[in-house]
Order: sequence, then C-alpha cells, then structure tokens
Amino acid sequence: MSAVNERIEYIYQSAVWLAEGVLIEACEEGWPSDHLAQAAREWHRTRELLAMSKRWREKVRGRPFTSFDEIEW
Repeated sequence: MSAVNERIEYIYQSAVWLAEGVLIEACEEGWPSDHLAQAAREWHRTRELLAMSKRWREKVRGRPFTSFDEIEW
C-alpha cells in the first residue's frame, strides 16, 4: 500500500475528530437545531469516508486496520 493512501486515510481520521468536536460544541452550546443537524450530518459523512478508506486499504493490503501507529511516514 502506498504512503499516499495511508496519508489520505489519516486525513479522513482527522476530519472525523474535527467534525466530532464541532458536534460536541454544538450540543454543549445549544446551537440552533438546523446547525446541530448540519454538524451531525458532517460528522456522519466523515465517518463514512473513513470507513470507506479503511475498507479500501484492507482490500488492497489484505489485513485489517489496527492503528495509525503502524503507518510509516
């Protein structure tokens, strides 16, 4: 597997963490319902992108994902 694909997967993981932070902030600060819904949709979308990239990597590499610690930059 190329380092590019691993780095792309790491970007998706980072996006999940960031979107989760926005969703938590939206809940804690009582954002309007439409903003809360948008934050939830973005969090869900980033999780789907990460899952898709993990499935692709596992298909290409032939072994399941365990941790970003195994990535050699």
